[in-house]
This record gives sequence, structure tokens and C-alpha cells, in this order.
Amino acid sequence: MRPMDTFIIDEINEAHGFARLRAESGAGLFHCGLFPELPGGELSPLRLQVGDRVSGLRRGQTVSHIQWLSRAAPPEELVRRMEELLRQLEARGLPVDLAPEPLADHQWREGAGSPLLKALKPKLRLFFDWEAAHPFEDERLLDRVEQATQEHLPGFSVLPIPGQARFRVEPGSLVIVGGEPDWDEPVRLFGPLVEHINRELGSTGARVRWVPVRDNWVLASPELVELLVANGVLQGRALA
Repeated sequence: MRPMDTFIIDEINEAHGFARLRAESGAGLFHCGLFPELPGGELSPLRLQVGDRVSGLRRGQTVSHIQWLSRAAPPEELVRRMEELLRQLEARGLPVDLAPEPLADHQWREGAGSPLLKALKPKLRLFFDWEAAHPFEDERLLDRVEQATQEHLPGFSVLPIPGQARFRVEPGSLVIVGGEPDWDEPVRLFGPLVEHINRELGSTGARVRWVPVRDNWVLASPELVELLVANGVLQGRALA
């Protein structure tokens, strides 16, 4: 293989999915894909950004085998935004042991998932545990929802009615008729139950609700969920 050249990323073309590079040797401008290669040959989940210094193999105007030599720092504005988000989370009793710079870098480079959500998950009460099982196969789902809700609604309990899309809840010995079961959209079945629980939480003056997010609900204050959605940590549920 020919020797690798070194380049600086000059421009990111979002529309066409390539980066423009400037050769450090002064030999002109070239282009490459948005994702460099990792040592094992797989593509990085984080994309290139302007100011990155990379190595690569030139073929005409194209550069392949792109690897990072150094990465540009994320914009200061984004770092400050992450600092403020971490401060607000700590003020709400959700401190996490993460620095703002790598969080800003992950968001700037459009990495998959969210390191912050991964750190927060043990502290968040989620209705569905997708990592454990599909909601229709999760035997602990209602127990988990019951325990989480009882912290804010003492005496609350919920049991399924076998063979029916219905739930028996206390207090009140009420029967809640669920929505039409849909394997692809289980929120339909549990939606009426969540609406009932939220009304009960509201009647007691609780600050939390089961707030809708993408394919789930999270038991938290609506303000906290709005903060997490606005900062790309959680995804809001699409409106019908």
C-alpha cells in the first residue's frame, strides 16, 4: 500500500454525505466519506467534523482509509449547553459522573444513542423495559409500574384481567378498558391505563406524571422530560 497522506477537514457536505479535505502538503482539495475507519476496519459511529486532522490514501480526488490523527474540539456553545444541562439535572436530584466535553462531542458528531441517557437510565422510571422484553412478554411490567407509581400514589395497585384488554386498579376497584392490542404499538393497549394513573397523580398534587416519549412513558415531571427532549437525550413521541 502506498504511504498515507495527512489532511485537514475543510468542509462537511450534509446534502451529499461527504467531507472535503485539504492536504497538508499543499497538493489541493480532496473528498472522502463522513465516517473514518477504526483500527479494526469498521466505520466509526461518530462522523468527521471541520478541523479534524486525518490520514488517508489518495486515489485521484478521493481519499480512502481515513483515520483520525486528532479531532477538533466541539463548539464552545455546545459545551456550555451540556454544562448547563448537567447543572440542571444535578439540581433535580439526577447527578451523573460525565464531563460536558465528550457529551458535546458525541452530539456534534451525531453519534448514535446518548451517553447521558445511558448514565441516567438507572435513575429513570420507564414504563416499558424494551431491553428486557417486548411489553406483551414482560411479566414484570405491571409490577414495575405499580411499584414506581406507589412512591407518589400510596395504595395504588394494578392487575391484568386474564384474557381481556382490561386492568383492575386500586383504589376504587375500577376496571380500565385498554386500547386495541397492537404488537407494533403496545402504547395503544396501555394508553387508557396511563391516562387514569395520571389523573390520579394529578388529584393528589403529585409533580410527576407518566410522560410520553418515543415508544414509552417515563415517570418524571413534565419539565424534566421537556428538558431532556430539548437536549436530544430523549426523543419525544410523534403526534398522530
